[in-house]
Amino acid sequence: MENKQIIGLFVHNHPGVLLRVTSLISRRGFNIDSLTVSPAAVEGYSRMTIRLSGDDDQVEQFINQMMKIVDVKNVEALPYDSSVASELILVKVNTDNESSNDILAVTSKYHASLVNLGEHSMTFRASGSPGDIDTLVGELRAFGIMEMARTGIAALENGDRCLNVLPSN
Repeated sequence: MENKQIIGLFVHNHPGVLLRVTSLISRRGFNIDSLTVSPAAVEGYSRMTIRLSGDDDQVEQFINQMMKIVDVKNVEALPYDSSVASELILVKVNTDNESSNDILAVTSKYHASLVNLGEHSMTFRASGSPGDIDTLVGELRAFGIMEMARTGIAALENGDRCLNVLPSN
């Protein structure tokens, strides 16, 4: 069964690493839904979080292939049920006097903050699980989304386990 998988990578922070990782993903026929990269807690390394479509066997093959890249130090699948995942969105919605209160009612359900008010638009910032962000976007489409930017997923495994330089056993 094909589903969305979250993959965490711990990599050297060198030029070209992102290209090597995404090239491998492309060659294997995966579609990237989300990709975030940021410095890791260990100096000289970065943390990548990738959400892609694939079944468990494909993800296992993907992880094995990723570990062959010299700059990749660790790769793990992050199960949805035992991970914390979040995403940030900025969304600009078309508004008029009649729809403003309805838009505010929708955005308040998702704890979205009004960050800019234009003559004919409202811009909101929200963060939450990818599912919550998808639902917010779905509800705002009825009002007319003018523009949006999503950061991509950031995820960490629950509990004390960490994705670090050395793979955990």
